[in-house]
Amino acid sequence: MDPKGYLFILWFLLRQKTGCFISTRITYIICRLKGINIGKKNIFKGITYFERLPNSKISIGNNCQFYSSFNSNSIGVLQRCRIATLTQNSEIIIGDNVGMTGVNIGAAQSIIIGDKTLIGGNSIITDTDWHSLEIDYRHCGIEKAISTPTIIGKNVFIGTRSIILKGSKIGDNTIIGAGSVVAGEIPCNVIAAGNPCKIIKKLDL
Repeated sequence: MDPKGYLFILWFLLRQKTGCFISTRITYIICRLKGINIGKKNIFKGITYFERLPNSKISIGNNCQFYSSFNSNSIGVLQRCRIATLTQNSEIIIGDNVGMTGVNIGAAQSIIIGDKTLIGGNSIITDTDWHSLEIDYRHCGIEKAISTPTIIGKNVFIGTRSIILKGSKIGDNTIIGAGSVVAGEIPCNVIAAGNPCKIIKKLDL
């Protein structure tokens, strides 16, 4: 028996449930005020930061979970989930049953995340270089940067602290190892990892 351990777990779960109830309601209100399309039964542990520019689109499906508070995930949450459109007419579309922890998503053109995808703690997903590669325009910001749509398929598992760069396409059911940098196309049904991210093996599905 471990009464102190059980007491701590009970207190921790009670605090988590109460905090989750409050942060979920607050986040739903924020989404409505900011013109974000949000489905039903989503859970927010901590308040996700949303930034939507005029004429851009952020859409979230049903039954998603966003972990943003420091104690919401034992792997460590270094920041709140942050979901931002960076230009007008850009879009971020998140499917149903998606889960993410402390993830930063920034779209200058288009980022699509498929149903049932899990994104590990403190990962980054972007579709832009953020700054121009040319010296003369490097300080001009997003307007001079190269942007290419990023697409993540269904049932994808992205390991913690991974970076998904512009123009990346990750196929359905694929696993991306922790700390990977994806800068291209990864097919369906494989395990891939590394910097740059490369296929390690095919999944036997």
